[in-house]
Amino acid sequence: MAQRNLQSLISNLSLLHPLWFTFLDLLYPPRCGGCGAVGQGLWCEGCQKRLKLFRPDAVKGELPMPAGGPLVVVSAAPFGPPLREAIHSFKYEGVPQLADLFGGLMRDAWNHSALTVDGFVPVPLHKRRFGERGFNQSELLAKQVSRSLNTRLEPRMLQRIRYTSQQAHLTKEQRRQNVSGAFVADAAHARGQRLCVVDDVFTTGATLRECATALLQCGASDVYALTLTRA
Repeated sequence: MAQRNLQSLISNLSLLHPLWFTFLDLLYPPRCGGCGAVGQGLWCEGCQKRLKLFRPDAVKGELPMPAGGPLVVVSAAPFGPPLREAIHSFKYEGVPQLADLFGGLMRDAWNHSALTVDGFVPVPLHKRRFGERGFNQSELLAKQVSRSLNTRLEPRMLQRIRYTSQQAHLTKEQRRQNVSGAFVADAAHARGQRLCVVDDVFTTGATLRECATALLQCGASDVYALTLTRA
């Protein structure tokens, strides 16, 4: 518990001022998010060489929806090392700075997709989970992508209305049940908009499907999804 509280404090401070990163680096030399190597920054040259990205013509995937056509999901890379380990560092070890690297990869994948939207919508965290983690990883990613593409960030377009278990520990059916009805959208702002839901990992698609459904039910004209990795 003490370690989690310390990680949350560090994450909150790091989001307040970039100089905090420099101070932390002096006290605790950064480890590579992918392999844990010390003294080579948050992403070392070795992990960059091991990084496998989808070809430009393979960034798009499809997710069946309850009604209508499939949801188009754009992803930057397959889910595997070294990104798998880096995502774990990003989410669970309090390293929000990795959003810079991840956001750049996602931006490039989105550009390859040739899709356009009015706004990027991060998958929301429940306030309890936000308190545990100290930040919403999906919002950090969406912020990076929206800024680099000069497109609106819509962090309040979706709300998570109930606490859910972590999807990573559940089966496919359990994931579906876990997030069923967990999200509501802002109908006044979603109506007529082309929107993209942003998350870190596309595994079974249960969370993306629920978020997209909530937006479409509130009148969004088109909904897509963008993730860092796809299983």
